[in-house]
Amino acid sequence: MWNDDLEISMSLAHRVPRLTGTRPAVQAVPPTYRRVMAAGLAAVVVSLAADLMLATIGQAAFTVPASFGKFAFGTYALLTVLGVAGAAATWAAVARFSARPKWLLTRLAALVTALFLIPDFLLLGTQGNPAGPVAILMLMHLAIAVVTYTALTELAPVRGGPK
Repeated sequence: MWNDDLEISMSLAHRVPRLTGTRPAVQAVPPTYRRVMAAGLAAVVVSLAADLMLATIGQAAFTVPASFGKFAFGTYALLTVLGVAGAAATWAAVARFSARPKWLLTRLAALVTALFLIPDFLLLGTQGNPAGPVAILMLMHLAIAVVTYTALTELAPVRGGPK
């Protein structure tokens, strides 16, 4: 009986890395920290440009109350820089420790983006938060996610190994 349990648990222990993609990367060369930082910097610049464009469109297309401070450059710039820095640090770690880094980053990026959209959905219908500007705020989150993911995986790719 005990041997059967041991075989089952060992079998699961051997399967977990394959299912989660957390085995050490074999024959894959992770990007250098310099490349990850450069990709992160590029993502910040392009994300801030996209944010500025979307915020400008939002202010032109909708009546934005003075209390809606989410379109203030300082507000979204700080959060954008912190978010991209977190994504770059995550990519540096995932690229080194995952057997399928791009696969794992894709899922992490989708999860984090979905989590960051929750507060936006909660703003809908509340006083001082019109639907139009909140929708623009959601588009800003999505633009940052797409730009950051693309910059990290294309400008600081893992060379060789599984994707």
